[in-house]
Amino acid sequence: MTKYETEMLFIDSESQQDLESAIQRIVGLGDGWINVEPIVEEDHQNEVPGFFAWFSARGPKVPVGTFVPGNNQSSASVGVAHGSGRGASDQLKEFGIKPPGGWVSRQDHAKHGLVWEMNPHQIVASEVASLLLQSTVGLSTVPTTGGWVVTVHHPVD
Repeated sequence: MTKYETEMLFIDSESQQDLESAIQRIVGLGDGWINVEPIVEEDHQNEVPGFFAWFSARGPKVPVGTFVPGNNQSSASVGVAHGSGRGASDQLKEFGIKPPGGWVSRQDHAKHGLVWEMNPHQIVASEVASLLLQSTVGLSTVPTTGGWVVTVHHPVD
């Protein structure tokens, strides 16, 4: 079983390059994943308590974006769990946020979020980073502060 190491980054719009470097690193490894979450004020972080969340028709108030690099056996993917309701793809389009050409939409669900897949050999780190950062802010149902927490999970050598 593969063991993973976790690295946390705090980025803002000026340090997107740090996220791009992390994306390139796990693409090179062909294993791992990255989670991106916009920073919000503490009083906006509270979610519906555990049991009641099962009955909610929506995902989290603070979106979480995820990138998985894929490999020769599986597609790369970008997903965003969100609480903004139905038609999140249309909401993003209204903000001028759209996936790059060649990405295939696999899911747009009110509770389970958005998922796009792409060829793992044609990943452009800046496109992945841009979509993760823009969509997590665009689909947030609470105000964001302008920064993100990035958690990089990569295999231990």
